[in-house]
Amino acid sequence: MPLNARLLTAGLLLLAAGLAGCASTSSGPSGAQQDAAELAAAPESSSGSPSADSTPTGSPSADSTPDASPTASSTESSSASADPSSDSASDPDGSMPGQVNVRTKGTTPPNNDKCDQGLAHACGDTGPGGGVVFYASSTAFGCGPGMASSCNFLEVAPNGWNGKKVDCPMGGCANSKDKTSDWGSESVGSGRGYEYCSGMGEKNLIPDASNSAIGAGYANTQAMVANCRSGDAGQLAQSYTGGGLNDWYLPSLDELGALYYYPNRNAIGGFAANWYWSSTQATSRNAYYINFSKTPEQNEESKTWATGVRPVRAF
Repeated sequence: MPLNARLLTAGLLLLAAGLAGCASTSSGPSGAQQDAAELAAAPESSSGSPSADSTPTGSPSADSTPDASPTASSTESSSASADPSSDSASDPDGSMPGQVNVRTKGTTPPNNDKCDQGLAHACGDTGPGGGVVFYASSTAFGCGPGMASSCNFLEVAPNGWNGKKVDCPMGGCANSKDKTSDWGSESVGSGRGYEYCSGMGEKNLIPDASNSAIGAGYANTQAMVANCRSGDAGQLAQSYTGGGLNDWYLPSLDELGALYYYPNRNAIGGFAANWYWSSTQATSRNAYYINFSKTPEQNEESKTWATGVRPVRAF
C-alpha cells in the first residue's frame, strides 16, 4: 500500500478512537450517577420539608396555620361587636342586656308647683296633720283610694317626722345647718335610706302603683304596702300618724316634683341634697325618684336602692 494511503488510514483510526473515548466519558456509569443525583436533589427541594416560600397558597400545612389564626380572630371580633346579642352589646338606654338597674342620665322634672291664693289654706300654713302646706289648687284633684275623693291641698311632714335626726348623707342638707330623719334616724337606719320595695313587688310590676299624677300617691302607696315588706318606703310613709291622721303616704312623682319646686322648701327643713323616692313605679319594673340637689334630676332606679323618704298627705 502506498505510504500516503497508510498514513490516511492511520489518521482515521486515531480519529475513531478519540471519538469513542468521548462517548464513553459522557454516557458511562459515572455520568449516569451524576445525572441521577441531580434528579434526586431536585424533587427533594420541592417535596421535602417545605419552606414558607415554597408552600402553596391555601395549604393546610402547619406553617400556614398561624397565618390563618389572626384572620379568624379578627373576624370573630368584628362579628361580636356587630352582633346585638353579644355580651358587649348594650341596649339603647345604655344598660346591659337583662339589666334594669343601670342608671342613665335623667331628665329635669317639670315644675308643677301651685300656690293659688284666696283658699281656706295657703302655702306655708300648718296643715291638719301638723305638716306644712306646699300645694294649694283652686281646682280640685282626685285623691284617696282609687282617686275617688276630691282634694285641693297637699301638706308635707315636718323635719324629724321619723325620729331623732342625723346628719344628711352625701351632698349634705339643702340648709347646711340642718339634720334629717328622711334617711333614717339614730335609732332606725342611721342615715342608710330605705328601699322602695323588697319582696314580691321587687322584681314584678305592682298593680296600681304607676300613676304619677297629683293626688295619686295614696293609691300608689296602698299598692306598695300590699306587695312589699314591712320597713320599705311605702310602709314607712304610711305608718306616720302626724296630727293623729293615718292617711299619710309616699308622694307620687308629680307630687314629689311639686315639693321640690315649692319656693319655701328649705324653710320646712331637713331635705337632703340627694335622692328621694316617689311612689310611682316605672314600666321597666324600676321606680322613679327625684334628686333634690341644686340641679334636680328625675330618673328611675332599682326598687332595692336605698334612698330618702318624706311623707305627704292630701286634703
